[in-house]
Amino acid sequence: MSNCLQNLSRTLAATIGAAIIVLAPAVATAQTAQVGAASSPAKKAAWSAPHTPDGQPDLQGYWTNLSFTPLERPAEYGTREFLTNEESAKLFKEGVIHSYEFTYDNPAGTPVYDATTFGLDAWQNGVKPNKRTSLIIDPPNGRIPPLTPEAQKARAARVTKTRVESPEDLTLGVRCLTFGRPPMLPAAYNSNYYIVQMPGFIMIEAEWDSDARIIPLDGRPHLSRDIHRWHGDSRGHWEGDTLVVETTNFRPGATYLNANPETLRITEHFRRLDAYTIEYKFTIDDPSTWTKPWSAIIPMNRVEGPMFEYACSEGNNDIINMLEAARASEKANGQGKK
Repeated sequence: MSNCLQNLSRTLAATIGAAIIVLAPAVATAQTAQVGAASSPAKKAAWSAPHTPDGQPDLQGYWTNLSFTPLERPAEYGTREFLTNEESAKLFKEGVIHSYEFTYDNPAGTPVYDATTFGLDAWQNGVKPNKRTSLIIDPPNGRIPPLTPEAQKARAARVTKTRVESPEDLTLGVRCLTFGRPPMLPAAYNSNYYIVQMPGFIMIEAEWDSDARIIPLDGRPHLSRDIHRWHGDSRGHWEGDTLVVETTNFRPGATYLNANPETLRITEHFRRLDAYTIEYKFTIDDPSTWTKPWSAIIPMNRVEGPMFEYACSEGNNDIINMLEAARASEKANGQGKK
């Protein structure tokens, strides 16, 4: 019976995947046609970038950056930046089917829940094909550059520390304090963003943890280097129709990929391509962590709102249980602290 159910599940997933892959290229084709029309002299007026009442390029609305495209390029593609139409369709269909069958697991391997039950699956939330072979566009091999010797030593020291003795040893996500950003990368689910503009400011709310970044655009300087924030200190300005945001002053323990909070600088570019798409590009520059800066591009596609609140707490009771269970396990195995 279980084999029959598995076969039925795979058949249904394949059917859904096939239906979506037929629809998705059609949507992508329609969008491409609009972009092409906008670039044609005869039809240039078909779409023009809207502006807010105070003259800013309008980025407002609900957007998702969901993608099946890996951050780093698989070795099989070498320095090839884009997939063929056939490769893109195949990988998108495979992504849909995998996400339909995937079940989130805990470390013990026990299924926690099926994302489709709660409408959290990628294909239920507006994922679209992306013809890039990787999100990373620079270096040309589509890979994160090597760590510096200093960063390699720091990472090795973190790996050797496995004992959790206090809440501070748990990750910020486990404690529900913050899930990071920038950069704004696709997550397993809840990858939507809400952008609101006002004179002198822009607000970007992330669906995950309902975090809001309020970014000044009025030319004010960065905060003192002695002040560190969960998401760093962001300052933005416009370069033509592109919003450029520079972030520094990261908080120790809350940096992307454990970069050095003292030297990390993240620069983001937001550019409206058409009525349905924002091109989001970020550059990571931390000379004490990586041997060179690196950049990625992620399409942000328009979706229907609103975003619902992401309910999370500091999990104080959970943390108590985690620490008590760890101590009990150590005691039972004769590994208690001497």
